[in-house]
Amino acid sequence: MSLPPLATIADAANWGYTLPAADAAALLDRASVRIRRAARESISASTVTVQADVDCGVVILPAPPVISVSDVQAVGDDGTLSALAGWWWNGEHIVMPAAPPFCVRRVQATYLRGRSVIPDGVVELTCQVAVRMSLTPAGMDIGIRERRVDDYTEVYAVEQLDAAGNLLPGELSALRDALGVRNVWVSGQ
Repeated sequence: MSLPPLATIADAANWGYTLPAADAAALLDRASVRIRRAARESISASTVTVQADVDCGVVILPAPPVISVSDVQAVGDDGTLSALAGWWWNGEHIVMPAAPPFCVRRVQATYLRGRSVIPDGVVELTCQVAVRMSLTPAGMDIGIRERRVDDYTEVYAVEQLDAAGNLLPGELSALRDALGVRNVWVSGQ
C-alpha cells in the first residue's frame, strides 16, 4: 500500500518552491519516502492491524503516535479471534480488564496511527527535499560516482552520494523539530 505524498504540487507553490512540472509529483513522492524513512514512521494517518502480547494488563502498540483504537480482539492459542469487551485506550496503552474471563495473553488491535494533520514543517521540508532532488545530477542518486563526456569529467565525493540518497544533517534536524518529541514521561514527585 502506497501512502500519499506528504506535500502536493500546490503546497510547493505556496511555500515558494518551483519543481519541474513533468517530474513534480514523482519528486514529492520520493521526498516523502525519504522523510518517512528518516522519521521511522508513516507521519500521515493510516489504519493498522497488529497482534501484540498483553504484558501486566497492558498492550503497547508499535509505531506511535496512536490517534485512536477502534477494535481489540482476543487471539486464542490456535490463532482464532474472539470478541473482547472491557478494554480501553488510556492515550498511551490499551488497558485490559484484570478479572476473568478477560485474562488473555495476546490480542489483535486495529488502530489509527500517524498525524491527522501533517505539520507545516514536514510539508515545507518535503518541498525542500524534492527541489534538492530535482537539482541532483542524473545518476548520482543511484550511486554513479563519475561521469565523462569527451574530455570533460565530473567526480562526486562519497559524501555527495550519501546526501543524494538520504536527508542532509540540516534536513534531519528540521524533521526532528517538526515532529517533536514522541513520548514524554512525567513522574510524580
